[in-house]
Amino acid sequence: MTESPVEQVRGGVDIVDLISQYVTLKRAGRTFKALCPFHAEKTPSFVVFPDTGRWHCFGCGEGGDVFTFLMKHENLTFPEALRRLADRIGVVITQVRESPEKKEANARLYAANEAAAVYYNSVLLNSQPARRYVAGRGVTDDTIREFLLGLAPDSFEALQRHLHAQGFTNDELLSAGLLYEPENGPLRDRYRGRWMFPIRDADGRIVSFGARGMTPDAQPKYLNGPQTNIFDKGNTLFGLHDGVTAIKQERRAVVVEGYVDVVITHQAGFKNVVATLGTAISERQLRTLARLASEICFALDPDAAGQAAALRGAETAQTALADTAVLVPTYRGLIRYEAGSRATLTVATLPDGKDPDEIVLADPARWSEAIGSARPVVDHALDWVASRHDLSTASGKAEAMDALVPLLQAVADPIRRAHYVELTAQRLKMIDARALVERLRQLGSSRPGATARRLSPTTTLSRRPREQSSALVGGGGRPPRGIEQHYAIALLVEAAQRGLPYIAPDASDFSDPEARALLLRLVELIQTDARAEWRPDLLELAREQWLERPEAAVRQYLADVQRLADVQITASLHSIGRQLHDGRLALELPELVALANEADSEVQAQIRARIGEIARERVISERMDAGQHGPAGVGQRVATIPSRFRT
Repeated sequence: MTESPVEQVRGGVDIVDLISQYVTLKRAGRTFKALCPFHAEKTPSFVVFPDTGRWHCFGCGEGGDVFTFLMKHENLTFPEALRRLADRIGVVITQVRESPEKKEANARLYAANEAAAVYYNSVLLNSQPARRYVAGRGVTDDTIREFLLGLAPDSFEALQRHLHAQGFTNDELLSAGLLYEPENGPLRDRYRGRWMFPIRDADGRIVSFGARGMTPDAQPKYLNGPQTNIFDKGNTLFGLHDGVTAIKQERRAVVVEGYVDVVITHQAGFKNVVATLGTAISERQLRTLARLASEICFALDPDAAGQAAALRGAETAQTALADTAVLVPTYRGLIRYEAGSRATLTVATLPDGKDPDEIVLADPARWSEAIGSARPVVDHALDWVASRHDLSTASGKAEAMDALVPLLQAVADPIRRAHYVELTAQRLKMIDARALVERLRQLGSSRPGATARRLSPTTTLSRRPREQSSALVGGGGRPPRGIEQHYAIALLVEAAQRGLPYIAPDASDFSDPEARALLLRLVELIQTDARAEWRPDLLELAREQWLERPEAAVRQYLADVQRLADVQITASLHSIGRQLHDGRLALELPELVALANEADSEVQAQIRARIGEIARERVISERMDAGQHGPAGVGQRVATIPSRFRT
């Protein structure tokens, strides 16, 4: 079964990297600590646990994971936090419901861009000088029509007059990025006298334009559209819509710099080529490609700037793709994601110092040969960096080492990393590799995000094998099971439907990320307007694509829950909520014990204090269980769960 977006985000977001953007983290053994951002304090009591992907403040008692931190710090709802974090790592969150107003407004922006592209295309096809220029770049008429390439007239008002006649307003054209408003003066067309390249999203809709100057003195050479409600340049790749099938079939995506490079390579049949939009390649763009291909090849311009861009992109890629990969058990029995690159990163050396479009037009076979012989990025970087530094001097070796260390740090596999460390030492003419290993260690410990980048901090407690759970808990309580979490949500839904007084289960006690997401969404609805009127189906209000699986699991328990009396609903919610909390404490305790032995004295004291709190909570809970009675057994631990649902 494929991971849901909630699981992908929870596993893909680096908790240390996220929190370090808001507070200054300092390493303390296996943890990081800081002054708590949620209450005033002079001594750090806020601790981040990279291995489990959790954070906890021993001063105010707040804690949670990446979702709860962002929700609390930015005052976001769960869907808002989910989408913010999903954008951070390139996970697509599909909204099932969208307000009619927003949907209509966005539809108008798409329509305006489409109308502008058709207009620009007609201008190009009717301009003989422009046709000659484009033909001189090797672009055929069929390709002009296929990509809907165009020409923006050298006028401040031509486009807006044309689109006004089609019913588009100035506000719509401004929102689409087709016009701009100078400080003094009327609205103007954004693009003038430029070769126009429509930029499409994954669904083929035109979301913006890339505009290339047609004269040697054109400044800037490329002018790209601004960010809009439908266009995010950090999440869009030129040529991807037309090339996605080829990328999947060939399992290789080739990244180039220019729009013309993409147009010419596609025209020659190499449709697995894409380009960034005038910026360095982003993590989201890389993650998009990694979902389609097993190899990402950088084929940038062969000059120094292009090679430097290739290495920067490769470094970004190494870290971006070294997240969720393989589930492995830790020595404490938990499960984590061991880092491993989702795609192989290679660099193609282009022959004769030519750009991709020049190579393809001159000899397509040479392009195929260059891409086919692309080398792993670290091998390429070794040669390129070594050629640019004087390795006969100590300073030259040090500069070369510092240039290569970020790439070496990002190699996830320890065997490959060791291989490249030895190879780098040899290439830099070092006596042995110990100095390089020490440099890697120093830089790794000085950057809070560096270690966590290579070890994504997700802990999936619900996937723990049963025998490991039993051994860990030691009979002092059961770990939470997914069935109990979904049953608890069913109780909550029914209690809200009946208007009963209740206390919702604590979302931090839910180990199943999907069930936890659904719980948070329902609580938001209940606290806003869900209790204001009769709600025939509270789950229907929470319908989102990323909540389909937990919603279906909850629905299968509703029929049994609906047969319970009101007093049973309320008592069962209290009982199962306490059981889930006990289960979380049972799992948290051995983690804290293990960490206490490795933390520095200050954090160790806080951890031991928390261990004492957990021990007292569990004693109180066990006493409550031993002395609790109620009608028909209600109040016993999850006494109202039907037998067919019990483990």
